[in-house]
Amino acid sequence: MDHRRIYSYTELDISVPDNGIVGLHAENLGIETVLIDGEPTEFEYHPHLQHGESEKGWDSVSSPIAAGAAYTLALVREMVPNLLINCCKVFKSVPERRGQMHTENGFQSSTEAKQNVKLVRINYWVERAEMGIHFDDNVIHTNNQIRRARCWFPCIDDSSQCCCYDLEFTVAQNLVAVSTGSLLYQAL
Repeated sequence: MDHRRIYSYTELDISVPDNGIVGLHAENLGIETVLIDGEPTEFEYHPHLQHGESEKGWDSVSSPIAAGAAYTLALVREMVPNLLINCCKVFKSVPERRGQMHTENGFQSSTEAKQNVKLVRINYWVERAEMGIHFDDNVIHTNNQIRRARCWFPCIDDSSQCCCYDLEFTVAQNLVAVSTGSLLYQAL
């Protein structure tokens, strides 16, 4: 853990909206590649300011009303996804991916058209994050309080859109991974 950098990936099955763009939260992560159903795709990543950088503006706040407005604006900015993924380029519908093209009169049924689910994989790294994940001696620990999961993996990090995650950890033999939830499997 001398280097204090984690290389990882996130895989999400996402129902792609009609515009073909999926927005995720990824706070100060190094986004290397994004794949849709195994194929590289285009993405835009707009990192938010580091924690220390955003505090510089607080010196210029002149009144409690201005401070409240500045804080509200900062919260609104945090809610906007900053990793935008183009899911249109590699377009295969769910039945085509499975080799089961079901049609009625040569057209897809309305249920099939609605199920535009894609496997999105984001390869990324995180190093010295100030929030969400912390490196202390030989221990790495996370804090996923409101809007902090995005600081250590790309995700939908919005309290109005609850998501479940399966986490997999690979650690050296002399280390142990500990997490909440149910242990799905363990390989020694």
